[in-house]
Amino acid sequence: MRRKVLFGIDYTDSEFIKLVLYLFVGGTAALVEWALFYIFITYVLNAFGLGLTSLTMLATSLAFCLSTLYHYFLGNVLVFDSGSRYDRSKELSLVFLVSIMGLGFNLLLMYVFVTLLGWQPMLSKVLTSCIVVVWNYLSRKKWIFRS
Repeated sequence: MRRKVLFGIDYTDSEFIKLVLYLFVGGTAALVEWALFYIFITYVLNAFGLGLTSLTMLATSLAFCLSTLYHYFLGNVLVFDSGSRYDRSKELSLVFLVSIMGLGFNLLLMYVFVTLLGWQPMLSKVLTSCIVVVWNYLSRKKWIFRS
């Protein structure tokens, strides 16, 4: 296991500090995702004249994929022991498999909230992110980065 040190504090064996850092990484990744979603749905993709459902699904997918890359790299630096269980290529493949499943949950929830229930897309995105973060944390901790 690689030592984890931040501001001179060794937190290699501190699950509490790792959880706090994961929440920081996840929180900033959520902000990145929400900002990208807003930009895509308001400015970039809106110019293509898509319907609300198509626009929402495409903006959700793009924002989720980009924020997942951000989350993977920052999570490896601060929280998880990358390469401890699998070689990096297999690890990255597993992260993206878990992320694809998370994207599926995202798209399903966004469809339900926006299309079926008629909720506002940005509010739906925030609520969806809060639900999917539980899946992301548990799957990464238990299946991918477990020592």
